[in-house]
Amino acid sequence: MRHRSLLWLLLLGGLLACATQPLATPTSTPFTEHATTLQPTLAATAVAIPTPTQQSIPTEPTVVTSTTSPSPTPQLVPNWDNPIDEGMRATAVAHNAIFNRLNLANSGLWQFESGSFWHPIALEMNATTAFLLDGGRVLRIDLINDIPPQPLLQPGDFVDDLLVQEPLDLALVGETLLVLDRAGDLYALDLATGGWQLERYEREIGETSSHYFVALGYDTAGGSQRLRLETSYSYAHYFFADGSERQWLLPEDVLPVDVSGVGDKIYTLWRNPDRTATVALFQETARLTTFAPIFTMLQPRQIVATETAVYILDMAGRRLLSLQPETGVVQAVFQLPGVSAFAANAAGDQLLFAGRDQLFFWQQPANSRFVAGGPTLPAPQPHDTGVWKTTLAYAWPITGNSDDLTPRDLQMPGAPRHYRLGIHQGIDFYWANGTPVYAAAAGTVIRATLDYERPSETAFNFRRAENIELGYTAPENLDFYRGMQIWILQEDGFVARYVHLSDIHWQIEEGTAVTAGQQIGLIGNTGSPASVVSETEDAHLHFELRLDDFYLGQFLRPIETRELLEHLFSPD
Repeated sequence: MRHRSLLWLLLLGGLLACATQPLATPTSTPFTEHATTLQPTLAATAVAIPTPTQQSIPTEPTVVTSTTSPSPTPQLVPNWDNPIDEGMRATAVAHNAIFNRLNLANSGLWQFESGSFWHPIALEMNATTAFLLDGGRVLRIDLINDIPPQPLLQPGDFVDDLLVQEPLDLALVGETLLVLDRAGDLYALDLATGGWQLERYEREIGETSSHYFVALGYDTAGGSQRLRLETSYSYAHYFFADGSERQWLLPEDVLPVDVSGVGDKIYTLWRNPDRTATVALFQETARLTTFAPIFTMLQPRQIVATETAVYILDMAGRRLLSLQPETGVVQAVFQLPGVSAFAANAAGDQLLFAGRDQLFFWQQPANSRFVAGGPTLPAPQPHDTGVWKTTLAYAWPITGNSDDLTPRDLQMPGAPRHYRLGIHQGIDFYWANGTPVYAAAAGTVIRATLDYERPSETAFNFRRAENIELGYTAPENLDFYRGMQIWILQEDGFVARYVHLSDIHWQIEEGTAVTAGQQIGLIGNTGSPASVVSETEDAHLHFELRLDDFYLGQFLRPIETRELLEHLFSPD
């Protein structure tokens, strides 16, 4: 009670201080800040979405906590600012584009309880409702009333008796909300009835043993086609609820990021080997060269194509680009106040942005409020990218030509593992069996399986049968598949796991202090199903970084995970 009163006084003081200052008015020059009144505004009535009735079993550890119910006392929205970035404005000038900067004069802000959402990676909206993906949770946000976010789906829930593992992306197709799971499955929510069902099951090994869908899209013009982006075999495809589909190949050396479509025109966003980004237009699976943006894009996050603009969120959420749909010419550059996801309506005249505990409404400056209550996630969270910042210098855990991250998303954290119906939690470094393994950072050994014995084929078959019966990898089975391993509690507080070893260095045991670059073991294949028939086949080092019970990359986009690891191992 005392804490709430103090917060009220602080916020009230901030509001009174601001009351004496007039709101800044954006300038309107051809190549600087530009304000355009956009219509229509949000509808005045909300459409209720019944709560799903699926059984919910929280994962371990439990990260969803309940806060108090919405306060009857009105809360004040804190002041916010977005200081102008002259470099970003200069970029707009160079491309003869309009420069827009979100601020109090042109955008509304909804502030939610601390911990309501930390780092959203997907956002969809219709006239009355926003659907947001954060921390593996699909949240419904009423855009009309002061109602706290309502969880619709989260890890540990069941859809058609299948355990939800880690939702990765959203797509709103008419009255259906689609949710893509990292494991490969697609769930569908009927917005009219609130009923969930499994639309596509692709958790097991099918025609391909390593498919990895990293993004979900749809036809913003109102068609029924769904879009998916696959990274293992580098292709995109559109498909329909009846199972029919068409697909087209992408360049082999790129990293797919996101996909969106308008009718039969499909826009695909990817990262190039030089870390710049490209957006390409396809029609009936053929690339149209008339769409040729001449603009440097970095740290790409999202693409949303509409009838009037193709929007690209890049610079890790600090910039939004508006491209002309036919040519790719830059129409506008938006400087953002630090967001991680956005949504646009089909006409392209409404934009909604999501940041930590905040929603920003472009061109709706009067639409501001504080929304109290609702479920929150406590700190630290693995999808809070700031928690992975460290002052330690990281060394590569193996040497030779391996001093680089794998170019394959399938070998990165968060990729599906179809053979065990689960999710990969580390980085794979493929190198010769018996290659020395070194500590990536200084720390203390907290686990070393010195007494490891290679299991029999029967043991592997038993684990496999149990995974199939459960529909996912049980925690004890996951540890079984790691084989011989070393865990090191690093000086930065993270735990590094070195997995599938063929041997552990004689100086290493529980309690041993190690330095960065010190040899700790040898590469092997222990725990891998291939180890049943060979001691060298599929040899590689599996390296994990963990914070509490979470792995680095959990609840993040694949491209964000890659950027975090690139910074840890190559900070320059």
